[in-house]
Amino acid sequence: MLLAAASSSPAAEVIRVTGIPDENPTELARKNAPLVVLLEKHLGRRVTYIPVTDYGAAVSGLIAGKIDFAWLGGFTHVQARLMAGAKPVVMRDIDRKFQSVFIANARSNIHTVAECKGKTFAFGAKSSTSGHLMPRYFLLTQYKINADVDFAGMPVYSGAHDATVKLVESGKIECGVLNSEVWERLAAAGKVDKGRVSVIWTTPEYVDYVWTARKDLAPDLVAKFRDVFLGLDPTRPEDKAVLDLQGAHKFVLASPADFDAIEKIGRITGLIK
Repeated sequence: MLLAAASSSPAAEVIRVTGIPDENPTELARKNAPLVVLLEKHLGRRVTYIPVTDYGAAVSGLIAGKIDFAWLGGFTHVQARLMAGAKPVVMRDIDRKFQSVFIANARSNIHTVAECKGKTFAFGAKSSTSGHLMPRYFLLTQYKINADVDFAGMPVYSGAHDATVKLVESGKIECGVLNSEVWERLAAAGKVDKGRVSVIWTTPEYVDYVWTARKDLAPDLVAKFRDVFLGLDPTRPEDKAVLDLQGAHKFVLASPADFDAIEKIGRITGLIK
């Protein structure tokens, strides 16, 4: 079991949230701790953040009813809605115009994505929107590169965006791709050696991350959860702390139609059957 049994009183029931593990566990814990406190304050319920080991576990937890709300990428959201009718709730303002960055090791003398052909390459997690699905699609449509045959061996899947940076920075892998928000945050914090790794291309924009609710949650709970995010005010210190850690200026409503393009691209790339 993920949790101990809760009281039968609705007010005492635990709200269980999680998110795809797109970064290392320490960073995820840091980002989500203030959010849990804020949700408990506004919802009047105990909120528990349940870490998961991989992207698939976040989706399966939602499907099995062990998770109530999950912070998913566009691709994992589409998987959850196809398998269990999961519904989008809110997304960050930046998620309507999200991007990925392609990076290369400085010693490789690679300056364009086209030059990654025939080199070693790293995606993030297999179910990552910004670290796999969309980059794979752009490689094919913009550069005529088939990720399964045109690199030096099969691509590596690092499992997380920050892990991709470390692989390329170390020289173990010559090229890679990750989401732009993580890259910018790592660079701003001095956690990237720009003498060893650099951006060679930034993709076109697409829709990505979203808070997703399991299908059978009570509508009033979903509405309250939604309103917590829509009501975040950067002039209030506790709200600003959450927004800053989430990399957002504000949250906006999300609708099923927002993710139709992701589903279509998933089918084009063969990642959704």
